[in-house]
Amino acid sequence: MLEIIYLYGYKFSVMTETQQDHFERINQVLQYIHYNLHEAIDLEGLARRSNYSIFHFHRIMSAYLGESLGAYIQRIRLEMAASLLRYSKLEVQDVAFQVGYESPAAFNKAFKRRFSATPTVFRSSKTEFKQKYNPKERQLIMDNLTTQPEWKTLDQKQVIFVQRIGSYHKAAGEAWKSVCAYAGPNGLIQKDSDFYGICYDDPSVTDAEKCRYEACIVVNQDVKPEGEIGVKQLRKGKYAVFTLTGSYDLLKRAYDYIFGAWIAENKIELDNSPVMEKYLNSPESTPEDQLITEIWIPIN
Repeated sequence: MLEIIYLYGYKFSVMTETQQDHFERINQVLQYIHYNLHEAIDLEGLARRSNYSIFHFHRIMSAYLGESLGAYIQRIRLEMAASLLRYSKLEVQDVAFQVGYESPAAFNKAFKRRFSATPTVFRSSKTEFKQKYNPKERQLIMDNLTTQPEWKTLDQKQVIFVQRIGSYHKAAGEAWKSVCAYAGPNGLIQKDSDFYGICYDDPSVTDAEKCRYEACIVVNQDVKPEGEIGVKQLRKGKYAVFTLTGSYDLLKRAYDYIFGAWIAENKIELDNSPVMEKYLNSPESTPEDQLITEIWIPIN
């Protein structure tokens, strides 16, 4: 039986030690995959890392991901490649190696099967992508989004996090409920705590139900992973930071402008890291039109 607790007006199910161990193993595997896409990933090695038998491991991961582990790895490799082709100056063969393909030929074949276009043709469609951004919406978002970003450097920060997979609107809500249910009772939320969301996938490339989102709280004390609660460091480095004021529903328009116009107009080259959002106030205590969200774009 799961114990039921109430926190911040929400009802939560508290996992047993066995369930916590189960999700901790899954978390370790997914984080390992994300940070090692450029290398050959051995599925049996992942099973050993999780301490599950190879037979049970594949069934467990498939049930969690909604697709086979092999299909998941190939999909996020190709979707990362699409981002690199669109926003970096890497040669096609370098993109292939960056996402773990041993040869450009194998990469080209897999990429064309996924996107119905060769990497070269896909890259040349950047101009077309820019034109899909509707200029008429520019003023709508400019009323709420800073027209030019601040350039910020992020120092090393340790966070606890929970990942959820699904449409960003749904996944974000579920992830924040879970991470706050852990952080609150354990005294990890302070008045000056920073709250970040990590958005791994581009919804224009990745199916909405397969997008990955992490709710992260910066912590200044030693914390160990526990169940679905992971611990890691945020990416250090340079970011272009836009500030959005208003409903989270405006985020899609903000991203359309940043990626569909601003990056191209300013010849910006992105770092091979996910976008982050920093939430400066809470939707629980702030009117929707006064919510403030910083959008952190990783820059080379």
